[in-house]
Amino acid sequence: MKEKKMITLLSVIVVACVWFNAGMGLFYSDGGSPRFVESIYGETVQLFGDGVYANDSMFHATIQKGSDLVILLVSVGFLITTLKRNAGQKMKLVHSGLLVSILYYSATKAFETIYNRMFLLYLFMFSAAFFAFVVTMIDLSDTIRPVKKDENHTKTAIFTMLSGCTALVWLMDILPSLFAGTPLGFITIYTTSPTLIIDIGLIFPTCITSGIMLLRNKPMGYIIPPIILTFVAVIAVTVIGQTILQLRYGVVISMQELIGYVVTFVAFGFIAVIVNTRFMLRCWPKSK
Repeated sequence: MKEKKMITLLSVIVVACVWFNAGMGLFYSDGGSPRFVESIYGETVQLFGDGVYANDSMFHATIQKGSDLVILLVSVGFLITTLKRNAGQKMKLVHSGLLVSILYYSATKAFETIYNRMFLLYLFMFSAAFFAFVVTMIDLSDTIRPVKKDENHTKTAIFTMLSGCTALVWLMDILPSLFAGTPLGFITIYTTSPTLIIDIGLIFPTCITSGIMLLRNKPMGYIIPPIILTFVAVIAVTVIGQTILQLRYGVVISMQELIGYVVTFVAFGFIAVIVNTRFMLRCWPKSK
């Protein structure tokens, strides 16, 4: 009972943080305008120049605004699943998947945004989301039990692993830059990209491991894949939102980037919804 109350409390705090931080990022303006600076790599970079992301590059700021827009919508669904979390095991898993999406958003916001007056609020949001995730995973490991455990879920396991492999598309940029000894094309004023670290270093191995656990019929194999697939679906919507905001502000997106990143993530997100829905309905045909 204490865990359930803690999950609810932390989830509500997370929603409040998202509404404020994302709202500020999306709507706050101080009347500034874009300006140009020289990066540490000797390149001329256009800064957004306005609001929370005034000192971020135009490319990165528009991505952040797109994430803010989508996460505001996701947070509404997250609040609903928080209030209805005890309605069934499927609801718990969807709630957890949305929480992971917000945790990912919080991490990129805290680690990848140029230091500004919102820093402590980013830190607080990330901390609340992280501990909500920890307590939620403890609760899931104690309470989630598939009704139909002996069915074959090979397709779901393989798709979960393939979803993790989408993180490897970043190697299209990483490997050429390493061989050439040049910075990443989109790194602009930054020293590194936490998103690449999280995607390749955490998301990719998690997907592979959870898929293997499902193939071996392990208990966590029934918990992590639905969470991951929900996250993949949210990422697809986020990529759409980011692309729309980038085009809105005149950021040029090459055909290679459009196909390699946007189309890939959106396609996997669409399929993830179908695979995840079928998987949960097979494992938990009734709300129990």
